[in-house]
Amino acid sequence: MRTLIISLLFIQLLLLGNATNLDTYYKEFMGKNGYELEENSITTSDGYILSLWHMSPKNPNGKVVFFQHGLADTAWCFFQLGSKSLPFLLLNQGFDVWLGNIRGNVFSSKHLTKDPNDDDSGFYAYTLDDFVNYDLPAMINYVKTRTGGKKMSYIAHSQGSTIFLMLYMAKPSFTQSSFDHFSSVGTVPNIAYTDFTPIEFLDKIYGILKKVNIFNTLNLSNTQRNLLSRFCKATPFICGKFFDAGASIKPSNRMDYKRIYNYMYYYPGGTSKTNLFHWSQIHTMKNLVYYNPNFDKEKTAKPYNIDILKKWNIKALVARTDDDTFSSYQDVTNFYNTVENKSYMNILELKNYGHLDVLAADSAYEDIFIPIVNFLKN
Repeated sequence: MRTLIISLLFIQLLLLGNATNLDTYYKEFMGKNGYELEENSITTSDGYILSLWHMSPKNPNGKVVFFQHGLADTAWCFFQLGSKSLPFLLLNQGFDVWLGNIRGNVFSSKHLTKDPNDDDSGFYAYTLDDFVNYDLPAMINYVKTRTGGKKMSYIAHSQGSTIFLMLYMAKPSFTQSSFDHFSSVGTVPNIAYTDFTPIEFLDKIYGILKKVNIFNTLNLSNTQRNLLSRFCKATPFICGKFFDAGASIKPSNRMDYKRIYNYMYYYPGGTSKTNLFHWSQIHTMKNLVYYNPNFDKEKTAKPYNIDILKKWNIKALVARTDDDTFSSYQDVTNFYNTVENKSYMNILELKNYGHLDVLAADSAYEDIFIPIVNFLKN
């Protein structure tokens, strides 16, 4: 019976037609929705070449918005509702839209000297600290140069919110001079109270995984992405349930599983084993900490200066939900309570939203995207 089921699924995959050209699909998608995608190559001071996406509004309102994706993801994650996706909604409202792709993901997999295909080149020896020290500043400075230095709005999903908070603590003057609005979904100010099983498992095998020279990146080839996407197109219920279970404490049933294949074209987007180690250290320390390469021996890491967050002075709209394994209700609440001047901090309360629902559920348009647009207008 098992062999028969596998054979039937394989036949279904073969009947789905030719593979999608993933080198051009995302650009063609933007064009079909009325906007031309401009790809900018940004080189960081340590040699990584990042792909920074840009789309210009037809009727500019003078406001600039910068999107940053989450862990093992890409800027593609923000386009899962087609024409109702948040970047298109903001473009239609006149916002100038920029979307970052951090080092190591499928769109930012080049370096001036390090070879991503050579495990010994050091290409994958990066952590969240490198996103904070190199990637975000390089992309932000480029956008500021292109837009005349005006302050921007920052929109984040998951890890994108984490590295913004780290940037705020590490470079407060730079952050405050660059942004006047911050909005996040799947908000992750910490993972002290996370219920995300992979992190728990990573903590347990940390020492073993560090010693073996395998699994340097969470990335797939275009062929593998096509096969995975075609499988999800043929079996949306299986793929959808897998994602729902992984991104929610209990299945929310908000996502349209028939669209999950579209997401899988560029997911997983790629990240380093070292970056996952950094997340494990954060989980163990119950705090945002700098990466310690000797953590398995020293069992400690230097924390970021949370006292700086107390003086937070950027307008913020932060999503908080009761049904997200990675972005816990308590961690978001603790971040809110840290900020002394609550006039800067607004909570967007959500019910029964998982970690990916905030990007891909049909209800996200009314519950999340419209409130964010209204917030950024003020």
